[in-house]
Amino acid sequence: MKGVKLHVRVLALALLLIGAGSTAWQIFVLNIPVSAETTEPVWVIDTKLTFSARDNTPVKVQMFVPPSWSKFITLNESFISKNYGVNTDIINDNRQAIWSARRAEGQQQLFYRLMLTKRNNSRFAESEAGPLFRESPQLEGVEKVAVEALLKPIREHSADIETFIREAIKLINEPSNDNARLLLGNNYTQDNKSLVLELLLSSAHIPVERVRTLRLVSDVAQSPELWMRSYNGKRWLYFNPETGTQGLPDDRVVWWTGNDPIAKVEGGRHLKVEITANQKVMNSITLAQSIAETKENKFWALSLYDLPLQSQQTFEIILMIPIGVMLILLLRNVVGLETLGTFTPVLIGLAFRETQVVWGIILFTLITALGLSIRSYLEHLHLQLLSRLSVVLTFVVIIMALISVLGHRLGLDRGLSIALFPMVILTMSIERMSIVWEERGGLHAGKVGIGTLIAATLSHLMMTYPAWTYFVFTFPGMLLIFMAFMLILGHYRGYRLTELFRFNAMIKGRQ
Repeated sequence: MKGVKLHVRVLALALLLIGAGSTAWQIFVLNIPVSAETTEPVWVIDTKLTFSARDNTPVKVQMFVPPSWSKFITLNESFISKNYGVNTDIINDNRQAIWSARRAEGQQQLFYRLMLTKRNNSRFAESEAGPLFRESPQLEGVEKVAVEALLKPIREHSADIETFIREAIKLINEPSNDNARLLLGNNYTQDNKSLVLELLLSSAHIPVERVRTLRLVSDVAQSPELWMRSYNGKRWLYFNPETGTQGLPDDRVVWWTGNDPIAKVEGGRHLKVEITANQKVMNSITLAQSIAETKENKFWALSLYDLPLQSQQTFEIILMIPIGVMLILLLRNVVGLETLGTFTPVLIGLAFRETQVVWGIILFTLITALGLSIRSYLEHLHLQLLSRLSVVLTFVVIIMALISVLGHRLGLDRGLSIALFPMVILTMSIERMSIVWEERGGLHAGKVGIGTLIAATLSHLMMTYPAWTYFVFTFPGMLLIFMAFMLILGHYRGYRLTELFRFNAMIKGRQ
């Protein structure tokens, strides 16, 4: 017996660990929300391209779009155009959308929509390694002298690539520095400053490249902002060429790298690009599913959300049955509540989903009472069990039909829901109730019937609680945890609560 108990405990522990582990994996690794009401912000970025096409000439428009290694995760992107073909290419570290048409004329409009979430993209931190060395440019005359004059204090005041680049940016932006002014040539635009920064860093054999970023701010037309980045041997470092700030802010998304413009057109002129961003809210479970689909996550493919919608609705009901069964197990083994079997209250509780609790209790009580009456009459006919059950079943069907018709006539729609009560369950309940009545009396039969309705009501409330329904359907590993508790309860041999109340007077008498 001890060996059996140990076996049960080990099995329950294994089920508990597997169920808890799978649930923790979904929550902390797959980022699946624990509540159906959880929402998260997402950003929708709209890009509009307008240009004039030359009369009846082929047109090709190229535009950079955010790469797969961008800071945030792309949920969806759409290319909207009329009479244009669309393709995307990978060019070095960039992605490029290409619209093409054989003939076009007049004003043209192309649209690109991107939906992304601010959940960090793991690929952003683990992007491919960059270059560690860059050949020094050939400089002569005053430019060479100015570069060397600037590099000397930078080397003295820096300890690594990060501090070197920050010192270089600081010196370039100092208005009083004659060497920086000479290299800038009185052109203090951000593009020119970035060119001088590239010149300084390449002279020190440090590779650097331009990065265009977009700020996530709602309802503001904007152009991508210029940043610089360099690889330090472990990761990419991003710098603001105006302030020297290191690290991309949380509201910036990388759009493309390099010196090329965001878009260009062949066969057209007057190209104009307008970009706006807008923040929206998405249900977290939909967001998690979208992220899993974009990653082609095989673990999510095993999820119940991958089933057709009709099948999902069915399994939402089926998966809640173990909760009702565990509740009945607690009520019977721990509380001591007497019911008509173990599964009968659960099935009655499922029927309450349509009839609702109050109407369900009324209809169940009415039909059971009428069924007991016909069953008592049939007892005098000395029929065999199968024949008796067949007659009772037919009588239950007739009563259900009459109540439905009467309810419809009286405008009581709940009366129509009586048809959802399982006829076989009602028939067996009537049969079991009558046996209890004969063996232990009408008072005990009434007690068992009330206990059955209490258990059915509680199981109905548990099985229809929205938070539980979502949690069990989303994290089916919970069923293994329920099984573990059921195994443990299977060896419970202690007193039930009703027995403690029952024998309380006897205990007090002995004292």
